[in-house]
Amino acid sequence: MTTLIVALFLVILIDQSFKLLLWRRLRSQSVPLHPSRELRVIPAQLWLTHFARSSLVMTWILWALLAVTLVIVSTWLPSSRLFVGVLLGGSLSNALESSLRGMVTDYVCFRFWPAFNVADAALTAGAIGLFAQLLILAGSIVVR
Repeated sequence: MTTLIVALFLVILIDQSFKLLLWRRLRSQSVPLHPSRELRVIPAQLWLTHFARSSLVMTWILWALLAVTLVIVSTWLPSSRLFVGVLLGGSLSNALESSLRGMVTDYVCFRFWPAFNVADAALTAGAIGLFAQLLILAGSIVVR
């Protein structure tokens, strides 16, 4: 369980630190990283609000339900704790920022991909890792 908690807090700390630094330093400017990449502060809506005009309370209720479900999964599948921690950290970081600022700050921009942040990358990595762990578990059950 320590792995889950450490991963959760590291993702929040890294993501929120980057956002704070970029808000203070960049504001409306951008920093080119490569011809097709740049760092730029981009205010965005939490993805949940694109599907339904949910209230802040509904966002937190949904987050709590999903968090409890993921923690239960991590008790059944201990090798998934890192991925569950990363998933919870990314989602909590975005939910906290959305609650406090009314939006989420994206800052990594590719010309061929929507802007994203560390929390979004953590959500993606955690989901892929958890899915892989579940596939490995399903494969070991089938082999038996």
